[in-house]
Amino acid sequence: MSDGKMPTIMSSDSTRPMADWRWALGVFLIALAGLSLFSWDHITEPSGDTHFVYLANTTNSMLAAPFSDDASERRADKEPFELDRDPPHRNDWASYWEVTLQDGEVFEGNWQQRVGQGPFQLLGTTNVVHLERRDVKSSQRRYFVSFPPAPAWLMMPLAAVWEYDVNDVWFTLFFAALNVLLIFLLLERLATTGITDRTRSDNLWLTGLFGFGTVHLWCAILGQVWFTALIVGITFTLAYIWCAIDARRPLLAGIFLALAFATRTPLVFSAIFFFAFVFFPGGRWIGVGKSEMKWAIRKLALFCTPCLVVGIGLLWMNYIRFGDFTEFGHRLLAGGMVAHIQEYGLFHWAFLSRNLSAAFTLLPGIQAEYPYVVISRHGMSLLLTTPAFLYLLWPRKAEHDRESFLRRLSWATVAVIAIPGFFYQNTGFEQFGFRFSLDYTPYLILLLAMGRRPLTRVFKACIVAGFIINALGAITFKRMPEFYFGGRDDFFVP
Repeated sequence: MSDGKMPTIMSSDSTRPMADWRWALGVFLIALAGLSLFSWDHITEPSGDTHFVYLANTTNSMLAAPFSDDASERRADKEPFELDRDPPHRNDWASYWEVTLQDGEVFEGNWQQRVGQGPFQLLGTTNVVHLERRDVKSSQRRYFVSFPPAPAWLMMPLAAVWEYDVNDVWFTLFFAALNVLLIFLLLERLATTGITDRTRSDNLWLTGLFGFGTVHLWCAILGQVWFTALIVGITFTLAYIWCAIDARRPLLAGIFLALAFATRTPLVFSAIFFFAFVFFPGGRWIGVGKSEMKWAIRKLALFCTPCLVVGIGLLWMNYIRFGDFTEFGHRLLAGGMVAHIQEYGLFHWAFLSRNLSAAFTLLPGIQAEYPYVVISRHGMSLLLTTPAFLYLLWPRKAEHDRESFLRRLSWATVAVIAIPGFFYQNTGFEQFGFRFSLDYTPYLILLLAMGRRPLTRVFKACIVAGFIINALGAITFKRMPEFYFGGRDDFFVP
């Protein structure tokens, strides 16, 4: 059965033409200029957290080592993917100790209480040995980047030219502006194929909401490993959504999803978005006919191949670094001595309440003296940073089954990405707003577009309010510490 005979979500009857290249170029350039203005003093040099730049240089050296004496010298006595040089600080680098005892026996792992003596957990296992200082002949600490590597892969050509001077701020700004362009084109596609009834003006408002009225704004302007990953993850997500709708481009959808979860691990769950279009083409069950199954198997094979290749590669990378296929390195942050990770692991119900608070209820404090408003370093509620999201709670009735199906699927995708994160050991600290929401924000924008609520003055006022609030974050976060308070365990103003 040919693709053209399968039911589709996207109608072939266009209600109006797509925006042409001039619109696309204009949106990209305006977004890049606007974001760059908010980044004014950040763009002059790399950020202080260039973990991806370090990984890009390390990977380049590994590839060049068989052919270059300089690279071979840099990799001497290094483990695979161990950094070529020690990191510039101790914030969020994975590491473990290689300890040689007086009798020549070697252990790899991390001290659990005090560096140099006491309980020592062996790498890749839960086994713990007790080592006394007098038994240790020598020790060496090995450093790694635990964050998924796709942004570092993109930086490798830049690192080949500028080495450790790659400006990760400009790198992040480029992808952030590209995100604004991609969401605009996606909204236009939904409108011109009959899924939404949005005018071009509506789509421009919603594009502005995404780029400047959500946490995307202040995350886009900083560089820094955490924010770069979120921004690049959105780029691959938007490209994935474009290719996944109606399962029209299964191979490209698989490639973009693979790059997405190689950037932000939670995005692997968004595979449900593609699978639904395969098993429910046009919003209806595919059936069990021979031709239908042949069509579905072909789509799934093309989609799953790059996902499996990249997924297996990431598991292999974990194993050769840390001796465990499932250990990507976050348990080894701060030398494995993060207390709450030691006690609960990376995911646990004990983290649920504070993650839900950070996402939905956390508000700033008001005080009588300057700066009058103080914000928790755990951020603020999504409903405050982007009040337009309140309209998601009251959509109008879908006008056809195709739209209803895409709404349900988008909500399901939001759920499978968001829910595991609510059990994660970190709220996103430190942040202005709930930054982990960026992983599913593209789907929320699509849901606003499909909600069919007219963009009234009140709706537009909510968009403008989101811009003002996130602009405050873009201006003050990492620049004006007086607007922020509290440590990792503090949520409210005393």
